[in-house]
Amino acid sequence: MDILAIIDQLNQHKSKVKTRPRKDEPLKEYSGKTPQELKGMLNTMLKARRVEREEKLLLRKGYNRFFIGCGGKELIDVAFAENLRKNDPWAGYYRNKAFDLHRGSTLRDKMLEAIGDSRGKNKGMQIPAHPAYPELAIIPQSSPTGGHALEAAGISEAIQHPVPVSKQSLHPGGTYPNDAVTVCSIGEGSTSESEFARAVFYASFYRTKFIAAIYNCGWAISVSVEEQFPEGDPTTPFEGFQRFGLKILQVDGTDIKDSLAQVKEAVAYTRSGKGPVLMNVKTTREGSHSGSDDQTFYMDPVDSKWHTYNDCVLKTCNTFIEEGILTPKEIKDMWDDLDKKVTEESQKAVSTFQPKTKELIESLVYTYDFEQVKATWKKYRDACKIDRKAKFKRFHEKGYFSIPEIPENIGPMTMRFAINYTLFDLFLLTEDVILFGEDVADFSGHMIKEIDKQSKLKGKGGVFLVTKNLQREFGNSRCFNTPLDEAGILGRASGHVYQGRRPLPEIQFLDYMSPGYQVLKDRIATTYQRSGGLFKMPLTIRTTYGGYKQGAGAFWHSEGNLGTWMNIPSLLIAVPSNAYDAAGLLKTAWACDDPVLFCESVALYNRRDWEGVPIETTIPDIDELIPFGVAKIYNEDNSDLGIITYGTTLQMCRKAAEVVQEKGIKVRIIDLRTVKPLDEETILQTAKDCGKVLIVTEDRFAGGTAPTIASVITKGEGLYSLEAPIKLVTAIDARVAYGVDGDNACLPTVEKIVTAIEDLHNNY
Repeated sequence: MDILAIIDQLNQHKSKVKTRPRKDEPLKEYSGKTPQELKGMLNTMLKARRVEREEKLLLRKGYNRFFIGCGGKELIDVAFAENLRKNDPWAGYYRNKAFDLHRGSTLRDKMLEAIGDSRGKNKGMQIPAHPAYPELAIIPQSSPTGGHALEAAGISEAIQHPVPVSKQSLHPGGTYPNDAVTVCSIGEGSTSESEFARAVFYASFYRTKFIAAIYNCGWAISVSVEEQFPEGDPTTPFEGFQRFGLKILQVDGTDIKDSLAQVKEAVAYTRSGKGPVLMNVKTTREGSHSGSDDQTFYMDPVDSKWHTYNDCVLKTCNTFIEEGILTPKEIKDMWDDLDKKVTEESQKAVSTFQPKTKELIESLVYTYDFEQVKATWKKYRDACKIDRKAKFKRFHEKGYFSIPEIPENIGPMTMRFAINYTLFDLFLLTEDVILFGEDVADFSGHMIKEIDKQSKLKGKGGVFLVTKNLQREFGNSRCFNTPLDEAGILGRASGHVYQGRRPLPEIQFLDYMSPGYQVLKDRIATTYQRSGGLFKMPLTIRTTYGGYKQGAGAFWHSEGNLGTWMNIPSLLIAVPSNAYDAAGLLKTAWACDDPVLFCESVALYNRRDWEGVPIETTIPDIDELIPFGVAKIYNEDNSDLGIITYGTTLQMCRKAAEVVQEKGIKVRIIDLRTVKPLDEETILQTAKDCGKVLIVTEDRFAGGTAPTIASVITKGEGLYSLEAPIKLVTAIDARVAYGVDGDNACLPTVEKIVTAIEDLHNNY
């Protein structure tokens, strides 16, 4: 119902009232809340409705560009805010304006959000009703609402994780206390997303302190809940989980007594450790989905009338009047006061509007600064009192490594050993490091505790043995297997970041990142920008990529499509080609406050040479980190032709350069090492020095890395240095076929690179 109609109706209220209770008297029928507390709840409900009205007015005036309402959800919002602690994390969605306000956000916050002002908490980065308030334990919101459920479940798991968060963390000691309850509020439509189902699964599986509150108004835009779930109840798919501690509650979110009682019960149940809670909260929709929707086009007028007369604000006001808690005049005075305050804040915001600049927006995409990375690394190193020499000697005695030396003193090694050594160093550095994914542990199931049996087995440690012995040495709390669920791996990883850790989730193959794409692109990678810089996401996602697996890769084990991931703002991408770079870049990635996709070439893991070209290297000293966006140059004095590449194809290019050198062609090779950021300076200098440029990548042409690299040259002054068109050797426009013949046909080879070099050198 329109709020002005509600106020008018209340003014005409003629019902007799009961004896008025004292302001500080706990009322049993209201779950012990006093009249003063109940008045505060109603004040917030009216405030949220008044802010919503102002947003509509600003939209008509052209100051607000988007409107999405919370009408009908205010009561359950304030019921939660009353029963939760201020440090219980809240993972909400765009209907939680009343919760924000009741927990402590201000009218100024809401007005600045409405007009997208750069002074807003999130710097005007998102449409209204998508706030982020770290001081209020409200994590950043986004429009794809299914993914936030996984983040919330991840936070609840991270809170009760047995490994403590260090004092060196961005959130020393942990962001939220061990007994904190994490709440995910979500619309009934979004519960159809697979991420929500996985969130309920994880919360139930680990019995975390988690509440999923489904705000069920019956409509997902124009789709009825009856077309989504049996009986129109989103909790029905989860009834089996009640065997494992899940509590399911049916809540009347239009009735204040029922809402308070059931929220109180839910919070007490899950905080006690009995299990998570799933709540189907019946609410109304006091307006269409958003400003671009009109529910009168599709909603039965009878249903519309039910929504109107069951408005939680109207019902709460009537209940308070009838039970002597407030009079109609007191409510009217409360409204008038709010009306005045909102109008004043709105006028201030509009009259002093500060627009966003390109520079502001760009400053909120990446935090990366190599000096800051080194400072973070030093902070952890200074706090670490472990004797590395003694530790690695002990690891040798346990049979983990063949040499009892610290890694940098061992000599040349393969990339697999370099990464394994570096992971051991990171685990020694701080307990903030945890690693999880599919098959990453040495043992699983009951074998985790069978130490005697473990000693007689080699253990797994990843399908390529890169994480071997980590679980055996550091325990299952720090290195553990997960279900085969990429979205779950990434969602849970972000939860650990919110709690203060720097986890290392592993996605077994880049090919299988797809199920986690939404969580990565829309949640993890947007955290810093959508929160206006209030939240950071230091998260290193390790994954394997590429073909050349002796023909065994084929369709879903050979993807090198890094261009797909380059197109995600805020996601950094490292692609080492040797042991030295793998170790140095991995430390940089871990100490960086941005999400990093760390791509490891399976083809290079165990290679000692590439057709006779030696590729084993030493690894850097423990405190030597390699900066992102700084390429490595091979044969810098050569200038007949420049090759720009990275990862696996770097070694092919080195071999090809040896072949053509015998024919008098002197080739310079650039190993980019990271493709996000690119070393544009070196790319341009190569074009200027050599005049002829060949770009070699495992990625395909369309939307791939090679065209992007080429554009660095052609978009500006580099174009005028070229003596020939830029030539590309990429994967063909097909998925990689099975067998060695499939690799050879689909991917770059030494022979293809040699042919391209000769053509470019001889014909231009």
